[in-house]
Amino acid sequence: MGLKLGIGLHWDENTSYDRFIALAEEAESLGYDQIWISNEKFYRDMYVAATAVAEHTRRVRIGTFVADPYSHHPALTAMAVATLDEVSGGRAVLGIGAGGTGFPEMGISRIKPAQAIKEAILVIRELWRGETVDYQGEVIACHKARLSCSARPDIPIVVASRGDRVLQVGGEVADGVMIATYAEPNGFRHALSQVEQGARRAGRSMEEMTIFTRVDACISRDRRRAMDAVRGMIAIMLWTSHPSQTFVRQAGLTIPPELEAILARRDYHLMLSNAHLIPDEFVDRFCWAGTAQDVAGRVAEIAKMGLENITFLPNPPDGGDIRETMLEFAATVKPMVERIIGP
Repeated sequence: MGLKLGIGLHWDENTSYDRFIALAEEAESLGYDQIWISNEKFYRDMYVAATAVAEHTRRVRIGTFVADPYSHHPALTAMAVATLDEVSGGRAVLGIGAGGTGFPEMGISRIKPAQAIKEAILVIRELWRGETVDYQGEVIACHKARLSCSARPDIPIVVASRGDRVLQVGGEVADGVMIATYAEPNGFRHALSQVEQGARRAGRSMEEMTIFTRVDACISRDRRRAMDAVRGMIAIMLWTSHPSQTFVRQAGLTIPPELEAILARRDYHLMLSNAHLIPDEFVDRFCWAGTAQDVAGRVAEIAKMGLENITFLPNPPDGGDIRETMLEFAATVKPMVERIIGP
């Protein structure tokens, strides 16, 4: 089985435009199949970044990582992704999820996320088909809207989530599902069961969609340094999902009281400064962090379940950057996993 690698790229304040483009070009040259552009609010704009990547690559697919139905109306998402698809020569993928970062600053509440995503996909697909959309859902409204640009009607839509209900919606209506943050077989198996539940409800089979991972990763010769690099992401993930702890309990974990008290304050900016409170067990359940050999063993556990599309978001270790993880994943982890799982 040949693995297909996807990498999430985040254009932040420490990365120049030239550096960001160089990373994208190198990812394509290393054989990555997809580049997913981060939508971390108040950094660089996802669609501008994705367009820049499209202009500097020729083969790799370019996905939103992720669009959401709250900060950007689905009609505008349909327009933006259709434009990206045109610029890239048909390489766009709409990754959509509930979002969350930046919402407090904008006064946005995530209302019925599973329903909102389902309604957004309905609106987006109709607009891509060239239809005039007059729709009033529980969350999304669209009144006699029609795109004034042409769009490819079958641009792939991938729902990304770790939440049970959103995973079920992905199984119901999406072309693919990106299972987020479950980094070991038990969690991934649970997430797959939710996708399958949604697919059955819609009379679909799992063969009708593509399954992706979405796991934060850091590769370093110093395993502790790699583990410390991903704790901040886990802290943000817990904040975004709070007060729900369903996925935490599903992984057999309990949030430490000291960390729970900080989460309850609902101050997003406290999370990174308290990332040291994230236990090692959380890193093991929700990330791939360690040496290349460590990470290959972890990825192989998931790949043995029949997964071919491995997407990860590289995190820089203290004093380093993401390039080591990007290189090691392509040059060492991927061939090692393929040897472990066999043909």
